[in-house]
Amino acid sequence: MYRTLKFGFLHVILLCVALSFRLHAQEKECLPPVVLPVSTETNIFSDEQETYLGEAIAEQIQKDYRIIDDVELTAYLTRIGERLVKHLPLTKLRFQFFLVDLPDANAFVIPGGRIYVSRKLVAQAQSEDELAGVMSHEMGHLVTHESAIDTTRLFKEVLGVTSVGNRRDIFEKYNQLMENAARKPGAFKSGDREKGQVSADQAGAYALVRAGYDPTAMARFWDRVTETRGKTGSWFSDLFGTTRPEERRLREMLKVTNSLPAACIEKAAATQSETFAMWRSTVISYSGLGRRESLHGVISKKQLSPPLRSDIAHIRFSPDGEYVLAQDDSGINILSREPFTPLFRIDAPEANDANFTPDSKSIVFYTNNLRVELWSVAEEKLMDAKEVVVLNGCLQTSLSPDGRLLACLDPDLGLNLLNVASGAVMFKKKEYFVPSFFQMFMMIIDLSNRVIEDGDLGLTLVRMGFSPDGHYFATGYYGTIGFGSLGAIAEAIDLTTFTKVSLPDSVKRLVAGGFTFMGNDRLIGINRDNSKKSALVSFPTGKVIGEYNLIGELVAPTRGNYLIIRPVGQYALGVMSLDTTDIIMANKQPALDIFDDVFVAERRNGELGLYRMQKKELIRTALLSNLTLGSLRVAEMSSNMSWLALSGRSRGGVWNLDKGNSVLSLRAFRGGYLTDDGLFYGDFPKSELTERNIPRFNLVTGEAVQGATIEAKNARQTGAFLIVIKSARPNIKESEHVSYDKNVVVEVSDARNIKPLWSKTYPKEAPRVWIAGSLGTIALRWNVKDEAAKAEIRNDQKLSQQLVAMKEKEGDYFVQILDAQNGNLLGKLLIETGKGSFRLSNIYAAGDWVIVTDTLNRVLVYSLKSGELKGRAFGDRAAVSEASGLLCVENESGQLSIYSLATMEKRDQFVFSHFVSFARFSTDGRRLLVLTANQNFYLLDVSSLANPSPTDKQK
Repeated sequence: MYRTLKFGFLHVILLCVALSFRLHAQEKECLPPVVLPVSTETNIFSDEQETYLGEAIAEQIQKDYRIIDDVELTAYLTRIGERLVKHLPLTKLRFQFFLVDLPDANAFVIPGGRIYVSRKLVAQAQSEDELAGVMSHEMGHLVTHESAIDTTRLFKEVLGVTSVGNRRDIFEKYNQLMENAARKPGAFKSGDREKGQVSADQAGAYALVRAGYDPTAMARFWDRVTETRGKTGSWFSDLFGTTRPEERRLREMLKVTNSLPAACIEKAAATQSETFAMWRSTVISYSGLGRRESLHGVISKKQLSPPLRSDIAHIRFSPDGEYVLAQDDSGINILSREPFTPLFRIDAPEANDANFTPDSKSIVFYTNNLRVELWSVAEEKLMDAKEVVVLNGCLQTSLSPDGRLLACLDPDLGLNLLNVASGAVMFKKKEYFVPSFFQMFMMIIDLSNRVIEDGDLGLTLVRMGFSPDGHYFATGYYGTIGFGSLGAIAEAIDLTTFTKVSLPDSVKRLVAGGFTFMGNDRLIGINRDNSKKSALVSFPTGKVIGEYNLIGELVAPTRGNYLIIRPVGQYALGVMSLDTTDIIMANKQPALDIFDDVFVAERRNGELGLYRMQKKELIRTALLSNLTLGSLRVAEMSSNMSWLALSGRSRGGVWNLDKGNSVLSLRAFRGGYLTDDGLFYGDFPKSELTERNIPRFNLVTGEAVQGATIEAKNARQTGAFLIVIKSARPNIKESEHVSYDKNVVVEVSDARNIKPLWSKTYPKEAPRVWIAGSLGTIALRWNVKDEAAKAEIRNDQKLSQQLVAMKEKEGDYFVQILDAQNGNLLGKLLIETGKGSFRLSNIYAAGDWVIVTDTLNRVLVYSLKSGELKGRAFGDRAAVSEASGLLCVENESGQLSIYSLATMEKRDQFVFSHFVSFARFSTDGRRLLVLTANQNFYLLDVSSLANPSPTDKQK
């Protein structure tokens, strides 16, 4: 929402610098203004109060960005900033400079002095002067307090607020602004950004030239990144409205530069070209996690041993067959084939599928932010990194095998082939993708669920692929042709000349239906008109080599006359012999590759196995160093902090936390419960041998007892409870695809023996249900406009009065808290959302505290007894201790803050070098256990934070 305060480089840089920077060429000196012109618009924030406003905004938005918190890396950026600050009008703002990973070449500021510069912008800048030009303009906006002025207007228009107080008051009012955004959406629309730019441009531009930087560099930078190609338009193109806004801005920049006195264009005493180039290269190649650990009160730190193995999602042989890569959620393992052993690992949590280059000497991959990395296999290190900048981003992308070219379907639905090193467009076809009505409808639905930013949105609108040697690129889709009928549309490009390759209609159908290159000159694809006529053909001639019956996703093995198909029946993938057309092998794991007579696949225990194709004979195994946790389906701990159960997508386990060692290695489970005396109950899905059940494991004796079969498909275990929501209509079976939105029964059983504890029927609208197994509470949520909610509210005088006091009822919620053990009602409350300004992500209760996480990256704390909103904190992944009155919130990835529940004042903060996967207080609330993504677990002493202090009480 706060994009109105995000003055990005591509949106506001020198928007009307000609109007603001009025200098005369005859002036002999370049003197900065002693006092900036006073804005006629109201600003209710002092410098100190504006800093508090900036802190509030930072806490809300920084979780969405990867801040590179590396002092050595950011020191150079800070030095540029400090050099500029000396020539800005004096303020009490605290200027801070941050390097951040963004999908575009951008810089933005938030109130109080925070300047964020994207790594892509650093990559695009060719000199320190260009980077300083961007920073000086952004700093000009800060010293003229534009963000504070905008917020002043919003506070008045949305909240009726005309004054602010201390830090807590500003945080409170900023939260209220977020909570009422939907009530007055017009207030948040971008207005005339030219208004109020005069002072900012004047201050920033003077600071730039007085600091010794070349002011002409800014215009060059703008020309390059906005692709104006030196065009500035004229009065004639202005008259007919054909001048691009970017061209007009460039014209005004050049005017100002030409009007500057000579004293303002004096060059710096010493250039920083070599130093800047070295720093820029370091920024681009930086591959760390961007987080410095800052901990205290550490009682113990251990690592899970052995670790929970991450699931392998992608496996490839090198083209020469000498190496193997195995990629999981967080990184890429490189192995030699002879001997079959791991060589090194690349931490790459944001990488798309990696591949070997055609010469087998390197690994290449890219991220959705369009960062391309090239790693040497022999030297086991990063050799090159490129930050590809696409002005308006891409809807869909594909990277060539050598990492030289990036295919991009742009937002205008044009097809582009970009040179990764230079960003130059090597081939372009405008309006390539012309979606049908259905495709357009699905595209709108898909985009509505995404955050629209530059980079790769991850859509699959067209088929794309490069030949293994990088000679050809092919793409296609089924679209509207002729008089509204659907047909195959396809293109092929010879990448040695960047010219189109003529394709017969038969090949176009295969490319459009879904294809993969089976070699440098062969292609196999699906014939959507007749799947039995799918074919392997020579490329580009289209000579048929073989016909097959194909559906699904097609993947070519590295080498061999086979085809990998995803999925095949109940299996994640199958392997077809192109000689016999038979499916000769199926695998429950989604990753496998073949090289001649051997294949490599993940084993159930997390090892990588090398097999002979004949009889699937195991040759040897390798244990990977994939220690970083991916997405966890289950994370449960015993109340005495002695046992921990974790499960990923395909495997799980239980660890003794006192020792740090594993006591059970298991296949994946969907829920878990641990007792203090060492019993584990886990919800295991159906396998070849057993039906779905919750067996009991004795972690001390090793005894295992199978549990009763779970019949309900939508049953889920959380802690000691198993909950099922089913239709209340008689004789209705799950297989009949019944709706569970009305007339349902909520049943809760003891997960240890599947014995029913209680059930309740809800004849009207079905509630949304959350269960907190460790706290023994259940939360039910309805919209206040639901008939079920209305009936409950009518029968409760207190809630009826609260509802009357609430404003618009649209988007508001009615919540019940139940005792999970017996279904007894513990309390009810109403949650007002400001006409749907936010939605609820999770709800749970601990004693009188009701903890809510919402879609604004916040944790809300309510009193169950009074229904009153007690406080808010930015972040998610909240843990609560009723005993100590403490709340733990992850404000940013890897950063935990501890708050007093009574006052919502921040008591302490812990920063971890890796992401936090799990956090929970001890029963007495005096210790906090934290598990990080690198499988270290920490026990922290938080006893001094418990119970409100006298200072808190006074506040």
